[in-house]
Amino acid sequence: MRSGYKITLGVLTIMILVTITIGTSYSYYSISSEQQDPNKVATTCFNVSYTEGTSSINLPATYPMGEANANNLSPYTFTITNTCDTGSAINYVVTLNTLTDSMPTLPLNLLRYRLDQTAPSTINGTSDVLSNASTYDLGSALNDPSAQGVNTTYNLATGSLAPGESATYNLRLWIDESATTNVIGQTFTGRVLVYSYI
Repeated sequence: MRSGYKITLGVLTIMILVTITIGTSYSYYSISSEQQDPNKVATTCFNVSYTEGTSSINLPATYPMGEANANNLSPYTFTITNTCDTGSAINYVVTLNTLTDSMPTLPLNLLRYRLDQTAPSTINGTSDVLSNASTYDLGSALNDPSAQGVNTTYNLATGSLAPGESATYNLRLWIDESATTNVIGQTFTGRVLVYSYI
């Protein structure tokens, strides 16, 4: 029994010595190096301008109407421009936002909108009630000062602008013709925001 103990102890000692030798040899012969020059990342131009062509929509004494009559309403006109002369195309999202400090009392299933593109080509939008528009998740854009006070963001249009290109839109808002006298005294206040990304 005593000789078995000596053999086991001898084998363990040899295994420990081999492990120490391999570990020391690996660390001695392994090569390490470090970067000498800094990493550099250069971006291209990324700039979008937003220009209002008309003042805000203000309908203080409006009434329910059909789309034919809504065509006579003065639209809110704005232009989005990719001000870069080089680089890649910039994507954008046009949104209509409800605000936390003046929540709408007018039901959004009675507020109708139509967004028409007038430049670079004319594209007539289809009218719909705002409650049918998809909501847009602003994510980190909520930290932007222009997004302060935004409650819900409704996606009205998406597009892309090559360097130097512009897109002009007309937005019309009106009360749907199916509304009853229950909408008397109801209000809607909103803000158009355009978010751009690559």
